[in-house]
Amino acid sequence: MTEEQVLSLQLDTERLAVFFPLFQAGVGLSVATGCTVKELLTQQFGIPEAYILSRITTIFLNHKAVDDAAGAVITEGATLALSGAMPGLVGATMRTGGHLAALRGAMTYHNSAYPVAKGRGQIRLKLFNLLLDELAPRFLEHGILIQSGELRELGLDADVDLSSWPDPSTLLTLKIQTIRKSP
Repeated sequence: MTEEQVLSLQLDTERLAVFFPLFQAGVGLSVATGCTVKELLTQQFGIPEAYILSRITTIFLNHKAVDDAAGAVITEGATLALSGAMPGLVGATMRTGGHLAALRGAMTYHNSAYPVAKGRGQIRLKLFNLLLDELAPRFLEHGILIQSGELRELGLDADVDLSSWPDPSTLLTLKIQTIRKSP
């Protein structure tokens, strides 16, 4: 087993937008698995339940719409996508617990009939629209899994010496503390 390599940076909040395309494509996170989506967001990432109910209006787990964040279980290798309100009929249909949810049919998430073991694992997290600005800093502070080559592509060479990781496939946990510039 290889030792986890952690890279910690401080970046101005204005520079965090460089990570938004990664969040839209999906970033890796090391998390406790076997918990519900609600437990993941509230207990592991400290996101207030009121925020989840008011701002995260669309949740997908493994590419299926979730109606009950307190019941949908996170498993090893899961993909979790979070979005604010989406416009139109599609947005209304995909909305968590929305009136048109019945129109989704097979696109609605259901837990596996098999028991899920609790443990540590990796998931892929995707963020969209207003949630990028609001939640990306929280997940970056927790740490995202990223290959050293992806850091080079983001243009962070001025912030960190990447020569320590000559292999672009080296997996790192990137933790970013955001700082605000004084006006």
